[in-house]
Amino acid sequence: MCEEMQLLRRCIVVIPALDPDGDLPGYAAALLDRGAEQVVVIDDGSKPSCGTVFQELEVLAGCTVLRHERNQGKGRAMKDAFAYIAGQTQWEGCAVVTADADGQHSVEDVCAVGRAALDNPDCLTLGVRDLTLPQVPVRSKIGNRLTSWAFRTLYGPRLRDTQTGLRGIPWGLLAWCGGIKGDRYEYEMNVLIRAARERIEIRQVSIQVIYIDNNSGTHLHPVRDSWRVFVILTSGLGWYAASAVLSAVTDVAAFWLCSAVVFRPLSELYCYWWSTLTARALSSSLNYTLNRRYVFGGSPSGKTLLRYYCLWGCQLLCSYLLLLALNWLLPGIWPTANKAAGDIVLAICSYQIQMHWVFREEAAHGAG
Repeated sequence: MCEEMQLLRRCIVVIPALDPDGDLPGYAAALLDRGAEQVVVIDDGSKPSCGTVFQELEVLAGCTVLRHERNQGKGRAMKDAFAYIAGQTQWEGCAVVTADADGQHSVEDVCAVGRAALDNPDCLTLGVRDLTLPQVPVRSKIGNRLTSWAFRTLYGPRLRDTQTGLRGIPWGLLAWCGGIKGDRYEYEMNVLIRAARERIEIRQVSIQVIYIDNNSGTHLHPVRDSWRVFVILTSGLGWYAASAVLSAVTDVAAFWLCSAVVFRPLSELYCYWWSTLTARALSSSLNYTLNRRYVFGGSPSGKTLLRYYCLWGCQLLCSYLLLLALNWLLPGIWPTANKAAGDIVLAICSYQIQMHWVFREEAAHGAG
């Protein structure tokens, strides 16, 4: 207990609040009693009837209330709080813990996440729930399983709870979090994606599963906000698809030009080989640049370039062999169409290889 209070003294708790109930002042007081450096509550355009709740918060020593005249979203509320905290020199070096206002995060769990954030100043810490338990609402269970699987598939880290609002942010990542796009619920997914892309380690701390009245107090819009999160979650695949399409157009166009004009006088084997090699050389430089910059976020380095072209060489050989095989199996099909079909299969495999090997930096900030 003493250790938790000692560590929590270097933590600032941020609580975005929209139409909170009367329990919030008591929750903030309990956090302050456990040694929180400060509790920052953001009134995100709450109803006038909630005015007494925020008045009670304002009179608490160590509690600051920031106000939005109209609702601007959870992401905007948190970023405004981060900017406010960063401007207070007396709090420099503190960890910031974000918690929800609906009672889902116990004081003990806030302490645990705060302690982990202080102990790991280069990591983003998540308080993760066991969402397989029977008290978890079905829509939350299914939604989190789908997003966890998609996040693992598209970005690499295996996260047990992608939708948790209990997060620990070390001081060194505070400005980084404040610069991430998103004003509503999609902001929290943006943070996870950006951390995965920039190889910032994500640590996970187990917390209690608390749902009050089947989570009826949530302000998550089931269609609008879920769609925003889905679009953000699949953005990496979208960028990869766009990169692949642009590279494929370059590749197929170059292959057609080479096979139909430049290398046409050669035998079929040599014509297809040199046409495939030339097309791959042109399209790979474009594909590497786009993937490094917009999809996987790897640093420009000799290591990633070497890995990429090792993969490129394997794909080149596989593309050539697939082309010959498809031409033999489907002799009546245009060779360029056979090549495009084979390259679609190779592109799907390449995404996972690039994410887990080519652009995975073996540095201190490996994704956790």
